[in-house]
Formats: sequence, C-alpha cells, structure tokens
Amino acid sequence: MAESDTIFKRNLSALRLRNSTFADRLETTEPVELNWVTSKKGPLSAQLGDGSGSASWLASRFDPGAEAKRLVEKVDRDKAGCVVVMGFGLGHHVSSLVEQLGPRTVLVVFEPDVGLLRAVFERVDHSATLANGMVFIFDREDDRAGLTSRLERLGGVMTQGTQIVVHPASRSRHKDAFGAFSKTFAEALAYFRTTVATALVNSARTCRNLVNNLGHYVAGATVAELQGVAKGYAAVCVAAGPSLVRNVDLLRDPAVRSKLVIVTAQTALRPLLDRGIRPDFVTALDYSPICTRFYEDLPDLPDVTLVVEPKAHPRILEVYPGPVRVLSSDFNDVLIGDLKREIPPIRSGTTVAHLSFYLAQYLGCDPILLLGQDLGFSDGLYYAPGTAVHKVWSSELSQFNSVEMMEWQRIVRMRGHLTRTEDIHGRPMFTDEQMVTYLRQFERDFADAEQRVIDTTEGGQAKANTERMALAEAVGQIETGAVPELPRASRELDPERLSKVRGLLEQRLRDLTELRKVSHNTIALLEQMQGCLDNQPRLLKIFEKLQKNDRRVHGPLYETFSAVNAMNTIGVFHRQAADRRISQITDDRQARQAGQLKRDVENIEWMLQACDEAESIFSEALERVTCLRPALPAAAA
Repeated sequence: MAESDTIFKRNLSALRLRNSTFADRLETTEPVELNWVTSKKGPLSAQLGDGSGSASWLASRFDPGAEAKRLVEKVDRDKAGCVVVMGFGLGHHVSSLVEQLGPRTVLVVFEPDVGLLRAVFERVDHSATLANGMVFIFDREDDRAGLTSRLERLGGVMTQGTQIVVHPASRSRHKDAFGAFSKTFAEALAYFRTTVATALVNSARTCRNLVNNLGHYVAGATVAELQGVAKGYAAVCVAAGPSLVRNVDLLRDPAVRSKLVIVTAQTALRPLLDRGIRPDFVTALDYSPICTRFYEDLPDLPDVTLVVEPKAHPRILEVYPGPVRVLSSDFNDVLIGDLKREIPPIRSGTTVAHLSFYLAQYLGCDPILLLGQDLGFSDGLYYAPGTAVHKVWSSELSQFNSVEMMEWQRIVRMRGHLTRTEDIHGRPMFTDEQMVTYLRQFERDFADAEQRVIDTTEGGQAKANTERMALAEAVGQIETGAVPELPRASRELDPERLSKVRGLLEQRLRDLTELRKVSHNTIALLEQMQGCLDNQPRLLKIFEKLQKNDRRVHGPLYETFSAVNAMNTIGVFHRQAADRRISQITDDRQARQAGQLKRDVENIEWMLQACDEAESIFSEALERVTCLRPALPAAAA
C-alpha cells in the first residue's frame, strides 16, 4: 500500500502540473477493482472485476510491451501532427507513443472511466508521460470549451495531420463515449483548421493592413484610455442576428439606455442608428474594403467611437465619421521600434462580435449581456432586418425577389456546410460550420470570463456557460445608476509622430535590400554545408560565417527581419512540419544534419518571397502616410 501511495502521488503531481482541475477530480475518485498480474515478459497486466472473461483484460497477459508496439506501429509518424488515443487502458500503448512520436507531436488521450485511471495510476508510474507538455488527457467531464482552450495553442501542429488509435480492450466498453468525444474533437479540429487556414490565406493581407494603418497606430488615439473606465457597470454587446428585432427597441428607453454601455458589431450599427439608439462603441476588424459599406451615408458620429484592430482594412479607419481608437499590435510594435506606445492589449477577436465581448471585459463591465447573437439562421434568416447588406441588395428586389428570398439564397449557398439543430425554443434551425466554430470560441470565452454573462438574444443557439433570460428581465436586475461619461478620443493625428512614421518606412525599405543580400549569402553557405557533411572541420568554418550573418540579422536588421518573418506564415508552417519530422531522426546524426540544412534553405527561400511582399507593402504604406498629411486639421498641420 505504501508503494501504491508513492506511485499515485508521483503521477498526481505530474498531472497537476498540466491539468490541476483534472488532478483534483482524480484525487477524489474511487478506483475501480482491478486484478493485477505480472505478465510473462515482466510489465504489469490487469483484468477488470472478478477476473472472469477474456474480454475484460486491459493488456496482454504475455507481453504488454509487444502488444503496445503493434498498436502504435499503425501510426504514420511523418503524417501525424496529432494522435488521438481512445482509451487509456493500462497506458502501455500511450507510453510507447510518447517514445515513438518525439517532442513535436500532440498526443490527445480520452479515457471516460476516471475510476480506471485512478486504479492504474496507483500501480503504474506514468509520471514522465503525464508531465510531457504535448500529452493531454480528457474524460467525460471535459466539454467543448475546455477541449478547445487546452489545445488551441497547438492547433497549427494538429492541422498537419491527425490519426486515431483505439485501445482494443476499451472499444466495446466505451463505444458511445468514444463516438461523442470524436464529434467534440472533430468540432475543435474544424475550429483550428479554420483559424490556421485564415492565418495562412490572410497573413499577407493582414500585414499589409497593419502597415497601412501605421499612421493611425502611431499618431492616433488608442484604447489605452478605456481600460477599466466602466468597471462594475453593465454592458450589452449587440450583434446582427435575425432575432435582434425581437427586443432591441427596449434600448430606446432613456432609463434603460443610461444604465448600459452599448458595444455594437459594425454589422448592427445601422439597425441601431435607424432606431435612434446611439451606441458608445462600434467594433471593426475585417480585412476587406467591402466592409466600408457598413459606414456609407452615416451622419457624423462624434459620440460613437470606432474601436478597431489595426489589421482591419485602412479604408474603414478613413471613412468612419467619428473618433477612432486602435488596439495594440505586436507586429506593429516590433516594426516601429522606439515609436511604440504602451497599449494594454485586448484579446484578438475572430469576429466583431467576439471583439465586442472582449472590449466589454476591457472596460471592466459586469454583467455583460448578449443581444442578437444567434449563431445560426433563426427563422430562415441570415441577418437582422435593416442591416447594410439589405441596402446593397435593394437594387435586386422586385415582386419576384424579396429580402427573405435573398436571405434564404445566402444560407443555402453553403448547403454543404449546413447543420440542422434546435434553437433555444426547441424549434428546428440551420447553422453552419463557421457558426459552430464561432460558438465554440464564445463558449470557451464565457467559461474563462470572470464576469457574469447573460444571453438575452431570445433566439438562436443555446450557449454554454451563460445565463439565459429576456432582455427586460436582465435590465431589471441592474442596480447601478447611470454609466459615467466615457473618455472621448481626439479625431486628429499627431503631425510630429506622423512624420516619424514616414522616416521609419523609408528605413525599412533600405533594410530590405540588405536583408536580401544576407539571405542569398546564407543560402549559398548552407548549400556548401550540404556538400561536406562528412567534413566536420569544414562545416565549423562555414558555420562561423553563418553566425556573422545571424548577428547582422538579429542586430541592426532585427525589426525589419521580424516583420518579414511574420509575413512568412506559409514558410513557418512548413518549417514546423519539417521540425517535427527531424525530431524523429534520433539514430543518424548526419541524416539529422542533412534534414536541418534542407529545412533552413527552404525556409530562407520562403523568406525571400516574403521580402518581395514586404517591399510592396512598405512602399504602399509610405504613400498612404504621405497622403494622410493634408487630411490633418489646419491648426495641427
């Protein structure tokens, strides 16, 4: 018993480093009854219950190690960025996978029987496996939000290939549980794929927008002034879901309006203004210039502040008829060097609706109400009536083509991605893969939120980790007085800082010329090394030249190099895959070196392409900053 207690404490301590919540749950769980035996080859095996029936054996009675090896041999290591193991059993196959896969492959283990894990962890030392930062264990209690939250940082690796290993002895015991987890995991993986695909496709466009917004980023107003200014007051985050029209008119009541900070997604701005509701903030982050349609024909809005991610299309910042505040950007901060200002960060949003929620948290608001956040096509509609897109469609309307018909056409265009579900009233409703992805992120955010989150949408999909009630009821519970006046942002740009941005971009263009020269020289040196892998003295001499180039890149060229490297998203993705393959070469030093050199040459070739893109971006941004000068008020110019 003393030895059992020691083993369990060792396993529990290792598990607690990675997942303290699960460790606490495991510690209070009663172990199942296992009949332990020593196999003929030495490792422990065990049988469930009273020992009757061969199906209840959790591992081979003869050679558990060989059995585990046969199971993991089915995994193609080169194609597996992630391996999902269904069933922990005694863990022999899990330990074998950790040894075989190397340090750059994600291992997800699902075991629905926590009592079994408790019994196994009392007898088998898995502490090294449990302490591994690439190993994640889940059970029935882990929901979609928890799964996404724990795995999100490794989403890029997981999208490089996922393979499934099913523990044979667990298959019949947990068929339904395995099916449910498979669905949950597939949804999380779809979210990661969407995120990675968006980053890969939009990386150049994102960087172009970030650099083109340098004028506002360096010389305009920021969100720094807003942190905590509405602490303890309620906020309502307004989105443009179809159900918005059911209760949004309540916000017209001055008594209700005075108690709320209203944060609206840009898609819902027009419906609010048309009802005489002036929000405090409107959020924007979209890459495309088409989103400027949300701001066409708007009146002057001196009291409605646009809070915008710097990655948004620059035309949005230029056409908005009111004050603008920008969020922080790590990319821009590195690029601008000494021009950087301290801007406490707000979490980056996948959509304007997510950004609205993060802004409400940043303001210190509590509770946070959700309105018009359907995350599905309530009543067969895509948008709330009165959104800007309906104005775009107006020229196509006739007695044979109504707004409702065009809404339905917009939905069925994605029929391959549609899913049938139920709304909060139990009525049938369609949603799609994208909306499901957004829902997963919201549920993760709500689970992590310190604030009380109330879903007052009164339609659409149910959202985990929220309270659901009517808007009138939620407003009736707000006991604070009127929200104090919020800080107003200046609509002018600082001319001195704007001038410095121009000089900085000119310097970055000169740096690119030098960076190309160093990169071409580095490729030539790496190719020389590829030809003399068996000549260590020669390799060391070439390596000294490489170090000189490295000091140049990470010295005076560092800020420009970092910007170019951020644009090299596809190259980074390929490098991660190459690193994973190289990490699995453990018994051939020369083959490992050859793989590393090949990887480095390919990475620099990708970076040279990014240099071409950077030159185009910096030149365009320089022209834009120059054009911003005449737009300044005469007194400031």
